[in-house]
Amino acid sequence: MSRVDAIPVSAKLSPEEAAASVSGSSLKDRSILITGGARGLGAAIGLAYAEKGAYVTLADINETLGKDYVATLKAKGLHVQFITTDVTSWSSQVAAFKAAIAFSLTKNTLDIVVASAGVFGDPFLAADEAPVTLENDPPAPNLVALQVNSIGAFYTAKLAQLYLKMPSSAPKSEPPSLILIASLAAYFDIPLMSSYTSSKYAVRGLFRSIRPLFADRGIRVNLIAPWIMETPLVVEWLKLFDAVGAPQGDSRQVVTAALRFADDKTVNGRAFAIGPKRILDLGDDIEGGDGGAVMHGFYETELPGWDKMADGLKGLMGI
Repeated sequence: MSRVDAIPVSAKLSPEEAAASVSGSSLKDRSILITGGARGLGAAIGLAYAEKGAYVTLADINETLGKDYVATLKAKGLHVQFITTDVTSWSSQVAAFKAAIAFSLTKNTLDIVVASAGVFGDPFLAADEAPVTLENDPPAPNLVALQVNSIGAFYTAKLAQLYLKMPSSAPKSEPPSLILIASLAAYFDIPLMSSYTSSKYAVRGLFRSIRPLFADRGIRVNLIAPWIMETPLVVEWLKLFDAVGAPQGDSRQVVTAALRFADDKTVNGRAFAIGPKRILDLGDDIEGGDGGAVMHGFYETELPGWDKMADGLKGLMGI
């Protein structure tokens, strides 16, 4: 049974609608928490929201970068704070949520949460991987991508479900919102980046599974799936992509999508692909063939020649 505050999942947007800019006027004085906000996409989204007048809390494990970045934003007169946060720790995230609520204009509300914290992790195969023997046990794989990207996002989503609907002294004029940052790696195979890809498939699965639950409780949830683009997370990978002629995405398009999802209360349950050329609603639902209809022609229209580029990447990595 749906509750009185339930909101429907909205229809697919055209490429023109998805790429259209919004005023962002509804973000003024709203309380926003962004994980992974010290640099990269999280930092860019935080700046965009703060420039619209929001009270933004940036949570990140990198204290030095976070404090330095917030200092530059405060110097511009923006309402921003930084909270040192380990997203793989439940208690650390709880503290971040409480800090964001205390930082709000009313001191007791939270309107929007962006789960942006992420790391790349290690390749599944390595060129210098030692052969296994019965005398020497193989080392355990590095699971940091799964811990940060999957478990961290799960914690963020659960806390968003709890705190976004917490009673506030001021009634909310807009439905609260959760935005998940996944990756286009969750929509097609990139074998070289197995731990990262697996972790982002988990974020996509989380989005799909909580979408009806959040909608029934009056919380919007949307997903952004960027192509690889220039951020501190992927500096070394970008060198390899450049070497084989693979295109990069544009972080400004991520900001456009993040503004749309935060500002437009009519958009709910949508997943946007970002780049390498444009913003596309993936149609990640039954009507859209679970994203298959869009992704079926993605290689031809957005990534022509990707198969050869992928082979080139394997060669450069000696795999």
